Amino acid sequence: MVDEERLVMTGVQVEFDRRAGRWVAACDDPGGEERLVVNAETLERAERLLDERWRARLELLDHEGEEDR
Repeated sequence: MVDEERLVMTGVQVEFDRRAGRWVAACDDPGGEERLVVNAETLERAERLLDERWRARLELLDHEGEEDR
Protein backbone atom coordinates (compact mmCIF):
# COMPACT_ATOMS: atom_id res chain seq x y z
CA MET A 1 0.00 0.00 0.00
CA VAL A 2 1.32 3.44 -0.95
CA ASP A 3 1.73 5.81 2.01
CA GLU A 4 0.27 9.06 0.64
CA GLU A 5 1.32 11.00 3.71
CA ARG A 6 5.01 10.56 2.86
CA LEU A 7 4.66 11.21 -0.87
CA VAL A 8 4.99 14.78 -2.07
CA MET A 9 3.71 16.22 -5.31
CA THR A 10 6.74 17.31 -7.37
CA GLY A 11 7.21 19.57 -10.37
CA VAL A 12 4.12 21.60 -9.53
CA GLN A 13 3.31 24.49 -11.85
CA VAL A 14 0.20 26.66 -11.73
CA GLU A 15 -0.29 29.47 -14.21
CA PHE A 16 -3.03 31.43 -15.91
CA ASP A 17 -3.48 30.79 -19.65
CA ARG A 18 -4.61 34.18 -20.94
CA ARG A 19 -5.59 32.84 -24.35
CA ALA A 20 -7.93 30.22 -22.89
CA GLY A 21 -8.91 32.34 -19.88
CA ARG A 22 -8.30 29.37 -17.59
CA TRP A 23 -5.88 28.25 -14.91
CA VAL A 24 -3.58 25.38 -15.79
CA ALA A 25 -2.10 23.26 -13.00
CA ALA A 26 0.41 20.47 -13.58
CA CYS A 27 2.70 18.16 -11.64
CA ASP A 28 4.88 15.11 -12.17
CA ASP A 29 3.02 11.81 -12.40
CA PRO A 30 3.83 9.73 -9.30
CA GLY A 31 4.07 6.68 -11.58
CA GLY A 32 6.73 8.28 -13.76
CA GLU A 33 4.47 8.65 -16.78
CA GLU A 34 3.48 11.90 -18.48
CA ARG A 35 2.73 14.97 -16.37
CA LEU A 36 -0.68 15.34 -14.80
CA VAL A 37 -2.42 18.46 -16.15
CA VAL A 38 -5.78 20.03 -15.34
CA ASN A 39 -7.58 23.20 -16.46
CA ALA A 40 -10.15 25.18 -14.50
CA GLU A 41 -11.80 28.58 -14.36
CA THR A 42 -10.42 29.46 -10.92
CA LEU A 43 -7.06 28.99 -9.24
CA GLU A 44 -8.62 27.16 -6.31
CA ARG A 45 -10.47 24.71 -8.57
CA ALA A 46 -7.33 24.03 -10.62
CA GLU A 47 -5.35 23.26 -7.47
CA ARG A 48 -8.12 21.05 -6.09
CA LEU A 49 -8.52 19.16 -9.37
CA LEU A 50 -4.78 18.55 -9.58
CA ASP A 51 -4.72 17.23 -6.02
CA GLU A 52 -7.68 14.94 -6.75
CA ARG A 53 -6.10 13.64 -9.95
CA TRP A 54 -2.75 13.06 -8.20
CA ARG A 55 -4.41 11.12 -5.36
CA ALA A 56 -6.48 9.07 -7.83
CA ARG A 57 -3.27 8.19 -9.68
CA LEU A 58 -1.67 7.07 -6.40
CA GLU A 59 -4.69 4.89 -5.65
CA LEU A 60 -4.47 3.32 -9.11
CA LEU A 61 -0.76 2.61 -8.68
CA ASP A 62 -1.47 1.11 -5.25
CA HIS A 63 -4.23 -1.09 -6.68
CA GLU A 64 -2.01 -2.24 -9.56
CA GLY A 65 0.75 -3.05 -7.08
CA GLU A 66 -1.59 -5.16 -5.00
CA GLU A 67 -2.71 -7.09 -8.10
CA ASP A 68 0.92 -7.85 -9.00
CA ARG A 69 1.53 -9.45 -5.60
